[in-house]
Order: sequence, then C-alpha cells, then structure tokens
Amino acid sequence: MRQVELIHDEPVPTQQPEEADWRDAVQTFVSQNPGARAIDIAYALGCTEAQALSALSDFAWEISAEDLARVLTEISIWERTMVLVRNQDAVAEVEVPGEGGYVSGDWLNWIDEDYNLHLRIGATRQILALVRRGKRGPTHSFNLVNREGRVFCRFYTRNQGDSERFLAFCQAYEPEGGGGLNSDD
Repeated sequence: MRQVELIHDEPVPTQQPEEADWRDAVQTFVSQNPGARAIDIAYALGCTEAQALSALSDFAWEISAEDLARVLTEISIWERTMVLVRNQDAVAEVEVPGEGGYVSGDWLNWIDEDYNLHLRIGATRQILALVRRGKRGPTHSFNLVNREGRVFCRFYTRNQGDSERFLAFCQAYEPEGGGGLNSDD
C-alpha cells in the first residue's frame, strides 16, 4: 500500500477546481493515493473535507443546518446509531440507542452508566447525508459540518430498517431529476 503524505501544516492551495470538477479531482487524487483520508484530500486539493467526502460518496445530499432538529428527530427514531466524533488528532466511536439523546442549549447529550457523550451541535453549519461503499456493504450517515467545512460528528445507521428510513428521509432533499448530489441518475 502506498503511503500518503499528510500535509496538514501547508497552506491550502488557492487555485480551486469548479464545483462540478471536485468529484473528478478527488477520484484522481485517490487513485494516486490509495487510502487517503478525506481531510488529507481536502488539504491537498484546496477543498473542504465536506466537499471531499461528498465526492467520495455514492450519494450525497446537502441539508441546511436549519433542519438539524429534523435530522436529530430522525436519528432518535433509529434503533441504534454509531456516533463518530473527531477532530484532526483524535477519533471516538460509541454505539448509542437512538432515543437516548436529548438537546440542552447548543449541546446534544447521551448519558449512560458506561459513558457520557456531549456534542456541541451549535457548531453545525451544514449537514451532509452520505451513502458510501464500505467493507460490509453501504454505510448511511448524517455528517455534521462546522464553519471550516470539517466533519466533526457522524451518525451511522446500524441496521437495514434504519438505513431504509435514512434513504426515505433523504428523498425530501433530492434535487429535481432524482438522485443525490453525486448520483448518476
């Protein structure tokens, strides 16, 4: 496997491709750098992590941060959800019951005897709903994006029923002509 050089400390290039060219630019970069993470792709190409993730996905829907309460209500109906929280230097994953979360001010909280999870959802500027190929089949996730275009929290479905609910939810955000942002429909 080819190693990918991490270039986090270098300035982001100023020449950026047109929005429609992100998918091709990301695919080309990944073909030359297998295993590259979305954050590294973003730094290398001068796009945001959200743009890189969208380009790497089979389907992607942009959801306004104004619809965050609606997205959280959808997640609360799921049987279980995998929550991935990260910054550039750390990742934490925890599986939680969908109905266990509650909002208090800018925070989404899950309190359990085994863990306490507190997410500052007030930092959300955009939500990406993504379907990506995974080792065990497609993954379905809502991704909270901050003002820098970085994904700081991801909610994955954990079963087929919740994945079907996720897709039905996303139908409201499909552009005219069907398909998500990156579908070939």
